[in-house]
Parts: sequence; structure tokens; C-alpha cells
Amino acid sequence: MEKALQDVIIRKERISDQIKNILKQGILDGHFKPGDKFPPEVEIARQYGVSKVSAREALREMETEGLIQKKRGIFGGSFVAEPGSEKMVDVVSNSFLFGGVTVTDLAEFRQILEPGLAKLAAERRTDQDLAAMEQCIEDIQISIEKGEPDQTKALGFHLLIADACHNLFISSLMEALVNVFQQILAKRPDFETAKQDIQYNQLFYKYIKARDGKKVQKIMANHFDTLDEIIKQTMGGKTE
Repeated sequence: MEKALQDVIIRKERISDQIKNILKQGILDGHFKPGDKFPPEVEIARQYGVSKVSAREALREMETEGLIQKKRGIFGGSFVAEPGSEKMVDVVSNSFLFGGVTVTDLAEFRQILEPGLAKLAAERRTDQDLAAMEQCIEDIQISIEKGEPDQTKALGFHLLIADACHNLFISSLMEALVNVFQQILAKRPDFETAKQDIQYNQLFYKYIKARDGKKVQKIMANHFDTLDEIIKQTMGGKTE
């Protein structure tokens, strides 16, 4: 009896996965576009000859993966989600909070990633990118002068560098990483640390503006020694 029940569960899971894959392929093939409404689970079940439970589970899994959004009300239903970075932020945050990924792991990944991004930003940046960086530095400077250095805002400068690469995936990934580090470094740093950090941001801006990719790449690599010290100060020497 128990084995028979397990077989039923396995078959249901496999069916829901099959339906999910068919619907995902429909999105990839352009049959469903962002904002389009999906057929209701009753119609999906009838079209593919499966139970409403299997259809409902397929839609639930797609919602979990961020592929569709459910809306309530008279005009509600399941809609193809607009592309966004929210799910990536969730994945990185949850990996850090619950998945055993450490601060050291994330910092090491950034140390590998960001020098290359800085070089690419120097090649691709626009005047609008430079204006955003300049404003960010000005805001950080004001916070220091007020005696309230804001490390989270300083980290936001790294997201502006990623945005200057004009690559959607890079921006989404950096938004996720920056979000986690803003949580880690929410504690206000000392003035010397804040001043040292803004000096790095000013150098990043200078060489990105000059389109000197090699120089900004080297400075970014050196910057991570400073970041490592900031993390240790904030977490009392604990990075695991």
C-alpha cells in the first residue's frame, strides 16, 4: 500500500514537471510574452489531459521560479512575469542566510568578478553613467561631512559600475551581491575607513571617465584588501 502511494506521488510530480517544462518552452518560443495571461489551471489540465492538481503544481513551481506572477481579483490569474532582478537577489540572500555561503565566499567571488567589470565599465560607460557616479560620490561626501558616513551608499557605487557595463545579467547579479553586503556592512564604519573608501570611489570614477580600463581594473583589485578589513571590523573578525 505504501509503495503504491509513493508511485502515485512520483507520477504526479513527474507530470507537473512535464507540464511546467511545456509552459516554460512556450515562453521561450514567444507564445507567451511578459504580461500575457496564462490559461487557468482547469484549461491547462483539460488541454494536456492531466489532473487539476498537476496543473496547479506546475503553475506553483513556475511562480516560485519567478516565471509567472499571480494576481487576484476579477481580472486576476497567472501572468508571465516581467524580467527583473528580484529572484536573483533572493537566491543570493538566501544562500548567505540559510545555505552555508559565507562572507568570505561572497567577497572572494567579488574579488574575481569586479576588476573585470570595472574594465568593461570604462569601455562602455556613458555620460549618464558618469553623472550617476558623480552624484553618488557627492552624497557619500556629504554624509561624511555630517558625521554620518554611510557604508551602504558607498557600496551602491559598485552597482553603478556594474550598470555602466550595460549588461542586464551583470546588473542583476551585482544588485544581489550589493544587497547582501549592504546588510553585512549596515554598521556605520569609522571616519578613516569611510574616507579611504570614498577615495577609492573617486579613483574608480576618474579612470572610468578617462576610459582607462587597465588602471581601474588594477585599482579595483587593490580595493578588496580594504574591503576585507572593513568586513573584519564590522563582524568582529568573524567572516565565516
